[in-house]
Order: sequence, then structure tokens, then C-alpha cells
Amino acid sequence: MKKEYAKMDAASLHLANKKVVLKLIKHNSQISRSALAKESGLTPPSITRIVDELINVDGLVESLGVGNSSGGRPPMIVKFKNENNYIIGIDLGATYIRGCMVDLNANFISEIQVPTELEKGFTSIVDKVIKMIHKLQSRKEASAKIWGVGIGVAGLVNSKTGIIESSPDFGWTNIDLRKELENHLDLPFFYDNSTRLMALGELKMGAKENQKNFAVINIGYGIASGLVVEGNLLKGFSGFAGEFGHIPVDTDSDVQCKCGMYGCLEALASGHRIASLGKQALAENRSEILKELCMGNAELITAELVARAAKKGDPASMKIYDDVAEYLCKGIGTIANLLNPETVYIGGGISLNGDLLFDLIDQKRDKYLLAGNARVNIQPSTFGDQATSIGAVSVVLNKILNLELSGNMVEI
Repeated sequence: MKKEYAKMDAASLHLANKKVVLKLIKHNSQISRSALAKESGLTPPSITRIVDELINVDGLVESLGVGNSSGGRPPMIVKFKNENNYIIGIDLGATYIRGCMVDLNANFISEIQVPTELEKGFTSIVDKVIKMIHKLQSRKEASAKIWGVGIGVAGLVNSKTGIIESSPDFGWTNIDLRKELENHLDLPFFYDNSTRLMALGELKMGAKENQKNFAVINIGYGIASGLVVEGNLLKGFSGFAGEFGHIPVDTDSDVQCKCGMYGCLEALASGHRIASLGKQALAENRSEILKELCMGNAELITAELVARAAKKGDPASMKIYDDVAEYLCKGIGTIANLLNPETVYIGGGISLNGDLLFDLIDQKRDKYLLAGNARVNIQPSTFGDQATSIGAVSVVLNKILNLELSGNMVEI
């Protein structure tokens, strides 16, 4: 029995060492085996065994041959093999479904975007996702490998069961997406709340290294947040942490949220709300500029159109965005004063309207921040409209770097 435990311990230790070495190789553009031994603290024979395994068995490392010597034995150089190793990321949004195929350094190989068409129902949406994945698969070189698929979904994804318990944007309740996809995909796939994946993307692939405390706010059709505390992605007991859109920012409001409550941030500051207020301004004949932009058709009014009108100096549209920024600053103040983040990233469709929103936030933010949090950076998300896709890619890359992917496993 003792020998069995010893074998298990040796195997676990080897796996742990292998992860350390792989991450060191990934972090460096190229590195010698001797440098790996020095940085990891492992012996040269252990490094040789691990690196050979990563090259010949896992296919995640490649040898660059012998490097230049400054005296003594020439160094053997290796690098992370991102070329011809691909990941597919899917952003399953209420307006568009975006798909990308990237290499392991997140260099884009191919992209696809199609309208979600919510009105066609769940089966149609799942069918679109499957066809998109198959189409991306068909675009790879014959010698390339796709390691897995990551999917970001707008909704409450139970981290224990994988059930999408609620997605007001889609009108879904208790949906088992895994069950719907597993019979159609021959790849490992993983899915989670889209905004939480946006935060994972910032953590793993963002512009700023070693940032351990930040928030990502996703403002689109709805509003949500992804929170990173001390370098860990906050999930909560069931995976529902970060429902930022449902904090009350106006207790006297008579605007009802899709969740059933009144005065929620999402009800008062989302893209859906901005479009609704724009339509109201048109109906009340308060905006000639909006009327011109939508050609008198209220159905064409979107949050982006209202932003265009605001940039043209339309008073009604400027007031809409001014009110939205006020509510958002209340929400940002709540997160900043509670968690003391270094940065608050703002992503989603509403964040893509140039400086309009960020200038307004900059004017109003200090009213809601304690002095100790006044230095918090508020800025656009690193990856813009690709943020959820990159986050979806990150969840697969994380599995790869932790050596958790083998065979055709399918997980939540």
C-alpha cells in the first residue's frame, strides 16, 4: 500500500513540475533547457525528461536546436508551440454570435459573425453555434490541431451542474447546453457566463501583467460584471457571482427590470434601456436628429444610433447618455468601494461608442468613490468587441497549460 501511495505522489509531483516548466516556456519567447533548470529549481535530467515529453507526447513545445554559446556547452533552445495549435472561441450574444479560431498565443486565424435572431428560438441558436464551430474547423490546415472550444453565454451558468438556470436576454430557463452540444461536437468544450470569461481573458491575456484585483463590466443588451480578487476569478457558491446589473441604483424608479425588481442598474443603463429611451424621445417629437438618423422608423433606433445623435449635439440623446453615465458611476462606486480594484474595465457594445461614455463617467465618478478608491482606473476592455471570444479562448488555454486536456473529454 505504501508503494502505491509513493507512485501516486511521484506521478503528482511530475505533473506539477511539468506544469511549471510548460508555463515558463509559454512565458518566454524562447528559453534554454539550462535556464529552465535554473528558473524552476529542477535538475537538468528532470528538465530533459519533462521537455522531451512536452515535445514528443503533448506537442506543446518545439526545439529550436542549439543556441549560441558564450563558453561551455551550447544551450539547447525550446519554445512554446503555438503555431498549428488552435482554439475556437464563441461569443453567444443576444444580438450576434461571434466565433474565432486562434493559435495558442491568441493570434487570430479566422473569424465568423452571424445574427443571433432570438425570435427563431433555442434550437435555431444552438444549430447556428454548431455550424459555426464546424465551419471554423474546416478552415484549419490538415496538420493543425484544435484543442477545444470555449463558449461565453449571457446568463446564470451553474458552475456545479452546467445548467444555464436563467438567461433573461435569451428567455431561457434551466437549459442544459452541454447535452445539446455533445452529440454534435467531436472536440472538448467548456462554457461559462460571458462576462466572467471576459474577466478571465483580461487576467490571462490582457495588456497588463500581474494585475490581481480588477472588475470587468459588460454593458450591452444587459449589464453584468466579472470580478477578479487576488488573482482569482470570483464565481460564488453556485457560479452566480457578478450580477452587477441587478444592484438597485434608484429605489424610487418605476422602471421594472426583466428580473422583476425595480430600479436595477440594468433596467436603467443597459443598451436596451438606451434604445427604449431613444424611441420614447422620437415618439414625443423631442429629437429631430434621431428622426433623421432612423428615417422616422422607431424600430431602427439602437443604443449606437442614440450615441451617434448625442455626438451630433442632440439634447435628448445627450441627456439619455448623461443619465446612463450617472447610474453607471453609482454602480462602479459600489464595486470600487467594496473590492478596492486597481482597474475597472468596461466592455460590451455600449463601450464601443468612442469617448462619449468614458468622458461622462470621468466627469461623474468621484461623487461615488471613497478617497481611498479615487485612483481606480476606469478604461475600455483590452479586447473590445472580441473580449468574450478571447475570454472563451482563455478558458481552454488555461486547461491546456494545466495539462487537463487529453482524448475527447467533454466538460462544463
